[in-house]
Amino acid sequence: MRCSARCCILSAFLLTSLLVISGCGFFSGSGGESEDALPQMEISVKLQDVHRCSFMSPEIRVLNAPRGTTAYDVELVEKKGSQDVVLGKGSWHEDGTGVIPEGALTGYYRGPCPSNGSSGEYYFSVAARKGKDSKPLAVRIFSFVLE
Repeated sequence: MRCSARCCILSAFLLTSLLVISGCGFFSGSGGESEDALPQMEISVKLQDVHRCSFMSPEIRVLNAPRGTTAYDVELVEKKGSQDVVLGKGSWHEDGTGVIPEGALTGYYRGPCPSNGSSGEYYFSVAARKGKDSKPLAVRIFSFVLE
């Protein structure tokens, strides 16, 4: 079967258009994984009565940590009016489980301890890092109130 000049030009035009259209989708990130499509990091804290007013930190679970996370920096903060008071902090090497075990925050840590008959507002801040002195890849807050 023989293609006329007009048929060949039309075929070449259609083939070029198809390549350009599919190429635009490829270069714009279509079909690939974008940063916006990745799940956001989440934290949960397994806070129990044994952690009140104690030096034992609770278990903290990190879900969907950013790629490249090698460590977590954790702080326990008490909200006192317009001032935040750090009650405890520490770092934990990411071992692939996403779990910062109970008691892992050693050195400087005191659990939440509201005065008798009053309530206290607290939060855990967890920062995912890649390398010791790098900027955080993600930071999440777990807020809670104890009475």
